[in-house]
Amino acid sequence: MAELAEPMTAGKPRHAEQPVTRGWWARVRALPVVEQFLLLLLVLYVAKQAIFVLAFQPFTGHDEVAHFAYLRTVATEHRVPILQEDRLPDDLYRYCRYTLDQLCEPENAVFLRNPPTVAKWWDGEVHPSGMQYAANHPPLYYVLMTPLYWASDGLSTVTQHYLLRIAAIPFGLVTVWLAYRTVRALFPTDTFLAMTVPTFVAFQTQVSYEAAMVNNDIVAIALFSWILYLLVVGVRDSFPTRTCVLIGFALGLGLLAKGTSLTAVPIVALAVIAGVGWRDVRRWIARGSVVAGMAALVSWPWYLFLWRTYGNLSGLDQVAEMQWWNYWNQPKPGFFDLLFNRQFVADRFRETWGEFGWRLIHLDTGLLWAIALPLLFAVGGVVQYALTARVGPDAEASDPVQRPHRWQVTALLVMVATVTIAYLAVVQFGTNFQLTQARYFFPAINATALLIMLGLRTVVPRAIHTYAQGAVFASLLLLNVLIFTQYVIPFYRSS
Repeated sequence: MAELAEPMTAGKPRHAEQPVTRGWWARVRALPVVEQFLLLLLVLYVAKQAIFVLAFQPFTGHDEVAHFAYLRTVATEHRVPILQEDRLPDDLYRYCRYTLDQLCEPENAVFLRNPPTVAKWWDGEVHPSGMQYAANHPPLYYVLMTPLYWASDGLSTVTQHYLLRIAAIPFGLVTVWLAYRTVRALFPTDTFLAMTVPTFVAFQTQVSYEAAMVNNDIVAIALFSWILYLLVVGVRDSFPTRTCVLIGFALGLGLLAKGTSLTAVPIVALAVIAGVGWRDVRRWIARGSVVAGMAALVSWPWYLFLWRTYGNLSGLDQVAEMQWWNYWNQPKPGFFDLLFNRQFVADRFRETWGEFGWRLIHLDTGLLWAIALPLLFAVGGVVQYALTARVGPDAEASDPVQRPHRWQVTALLVMVATVTIAYLAVVQFGTNFQLTQARYFFPAINATALLIMLGLRTVVPRAIHTYAQGAVFASLLLLNVLIFTQYVIPFYRSS
């Protein structure tokens, strides 16, 4: 954690003569404006997340029933569940509408007392009903939540559920803070990016949703964000050994949080090779070995368990057997079939900003276009930046972001690689599973926000950057208010 402890404002003088007993308000006012804004943003984020926790009905989030069941198994039986063996708890059957592969008739009193174990589905065959389908997920999140489960033992299931939702908020808070730290490591003097990038992350509606649900997504997102921060620091400092150890540790934890963290492996490899210099083979192999060794040291017990239990390193073969309906009675699409499929892209965009849970709440096309057009405008700015920025320091340059050092260009290319690889992983998953979802891309949220705001910064005249910062904050805040008042609240009132 050494890098995370570096001063937030380079070169800021330390005034030893200032009394250490000053009030907290005086200490806040003494902070630079950017850090005051960050503190305000974090406070608003926590308040917003509390609304997210309470606004959505119990167990309506992505696989919340399955994740809660997994946690219960860890906390009460001191083991992880097993695919094709463990079932979802009977007392959660009333939430069967938010599960997969479960014959769902919650109004049936008989089923409420004794949920069906098999069902005849639309293919005319009998298949198991109500199996635990999240058992191949790594155990880190559930181990972390176990003390809270124990502490809340005796409370109602719904109360426990809400407490676990609240426990997700700190991971979202860390993600927002790391967005800020990543920008400060990359462009330490730029105010526009330091304010707008964490704002985008804090108010991105679906990432916020993941940070208010019972699931392992937000833990993986936070750890991935830490990896990205460390990669920027590593590129800047040419990957000293200590940074490599931290990257390996963060990567190992990510691999214990969720399988989506595997996308970090090629990103780390590209960053180390590019940061050290691809011609210096001996050095980047040495640095890469440190990262890989530490990651393997942290995560190997889980992957040994997967291999011994399922004969593979993911359990996805067993998940595919359970989800027999994937592309049922139709050929599976190829990678390029999905990559260039307009409907596939449109569906992923909808899931990025709305849907909420099992595709419950649909945003209007007009609102989606209102979101998409500014983003496309910003993407055009990224292209403009690539064409107009001049590599190389210039002491006389009025805009250091437009005159980046070579290491900064390398770090930006790592961000581009992150966004690209993360999306391609979503596409690849979709070739085998129809339920590939945009949230599998969310670990790349900090890289995405940085690139989008860099593009916006490029196309907006520098003279009005201050106004643009305010506009970004206000528009994203308004978007959250609009979605809640016009979509989320009316949906649950009518359901």
